[in-house]
Amino acid sequence: MEIQGIIFDFDGTLAELNLDFGLMAQRVEELARVEGFSGPWPAGYLLEVVKLVSDRMGDGFAGRAELVIEAVELEAAGRGRLFPFTRPLLAQGRERGLSLGVVSRNCGAAIRHLLPEADALNAFLPRERAPRPKPHPDQLWDACRQMGLEPGQAAMVGDHPTDMQAAVAAGCVAVGVTSGRVDEAGLREAGATVVLPDAGEVLGALGRRF
Repeated sequence: MEIQGIIFDFDGTLAELNLDFGLMAQRVEELARVEGFSGPWPAGYLLEVVKLVSDRMGDGFAGRAELVIEAVELEAAGRGRLFPFTRPLLAQGRERGLSLGVVSRNCGAAIRHLLPEADALNAFLPRERAPRPKPHPDQLWDACRQMGLEPGQAAMVGDHPTDMQAAVAAGCVAVGVTSGRVDEAGLREAGATVVLPDAGEVLGALGRRF
């Protein structure tokens, strides 16, 4: 099936934020402990951990944890930058008639700080617009609906295993990039069909490999 749209992850794919996930998790755990959480801290990705803890804590804990997470993300965005290829890549994609989207586990405010035009894309689904974020396929299915595409007509480009897992589950083409923190082997293990050095090469790869 011909690729007619590209869905991008943000941090590590279109931008360099250098998020300190350890600090983020530490601050959320500190909040939970102050509010009375006891026992072993759950393992897993932070957003999913917050949900588990919230089920026990109740009383608005998820909202307070979200503010803690957002503060770290916005601090990182203030120090971050778009990769040099990002705006030319998006412009060239539009010129080719491709539908373009960004789907991220980051908050929208942090993404807009670096990419103010994010809301003008065919699909923009930051964390607050995704009840079940990657690696669940819902975020990609929602993006495909907004782009007017079947999942098989879209490529998901990302730097993390959760991006590849979501792409496979959704039925999109999984394109890994090693511009983040995961190497080619890790991306392929998570389901990547194609692995590129960075997203700046994706348009050239469209015709060659997909």
